[in-house]
Amino acid sequence: MTSAHSAGLSGLPRREPYRTWPGSLVVVFLIVLLVGTLVVVDDNTSGAEEIPPGTTIEVGRGVTYVPADGWYVVREGTTPGSTSQVSGPGGSLTVQAGEWDGTAAEEVERTRRRILADTSLRVTGEASFHTAGGLTGTRLAYVGPHVQGRAWVAVDEDTDDSVIVFAPSAAETFRQTSAQVDAMVDSIRTGADS
Repeated sequence: MTSAHSAGLSGLPRREPYRTWPGSLVVVFLIVLLVGTLVVVDDNTSGAEEIPPGTTIEVGRGVTYVPADGWYVVREGTTPGSTSQVSGPGGSLTVQAGEWDGTAAEEVERTRRRILADTSLRVTGEASFHTAGGLTGTRLAYVGPHVQGRAWVAVDEDTDDSVIVFAPSAAETFRQTSAQVDAMVDSIRTGADS
């Protein structure tokens, strides 16, 4: 049975179905590509900033040092008031200034344990040091399969201040960076030096 009503609808133009899923798929793909690219670029871009020659960096607690020419401040490794990190060709230098309510020997042992927490590293030497900047303490040398470095530990037991410096380098660039690292360690001054 055909009604007049249904017969009248057949004369209307048919609506073509719109295929929206291909366009939506392209938009989603572009969003994923954009966000993915930004994440990868962000993860692989250091926040390192070039340091003008002769710049003095304040670490905290009155501790300052002068980075070598051509080295960069590493923002990710820097905590205002306590830690400063710079990097250069094949190595890095981290200066930490903090409060320490213990002896110099205890701080040296604590630093040794921090180094050995990486089970691929071993401490290869220990010696006393005295810098042109007046820093006095113990230097630890360490080595691993792909890294070679030194750590300097200085404690002022009268003021309960400690200065710890870590300077790891790629094993193949250790000798080239040693002179620059030594110059930076020599440039360290403490509030007591002022």
